[in-house]
Amino acid sequence: MKVKAALAVVGVFLLALGGCAGPAVPGADVVTWQNVEFSARGTSVMAKEDDPVSLLEARVAAAIMAKANLLALVKGEFITGGVAVADLMFEGQEAEARVEGFLSRATVTYEEPGLPEPNTVTAIATLTVSRRELKKLERYVE
Repeated sequence: MKVKAALAVVGVFLLALGGCAGPAVPGADVVTWQNVEFSARGTSVMAKEDDPVSLLEARVAAAIMAKANLLALVKGEFITGGVAVADLMFEGQEAEARVEGFLSRATVTYEEPGLPEPNTVTAIATLTVSRRELKKLERYVE
């Protein structure tokens, strides 16, 4: 009986010291025992200052960039590269990073235009998944 009580006290003490965070997840912003939250940023430049259509276009572009960055963070990127050699000398190098996938529950928020630079729009895409969903997702990562 004393052993059970001692283990309970040790368990409460460890929770108090460690908080409620779960095991670390690479790339995650917030980690709890049940959920993992990822977020990524995307930035676009407005074509014309003080133009509502330009602002809308920049918001769409920034949101797409933020979602692509978020998908790359959660799923990973497919990277291809090549090096050109001619006459036993380096001629050139090419690299490409491609992201393909589907994000259905990502939310997008926007920072005020002009922060950190004028005529820029920044979008922040956030996705919260349960640990169970993250385990399923890991099976499909290439």
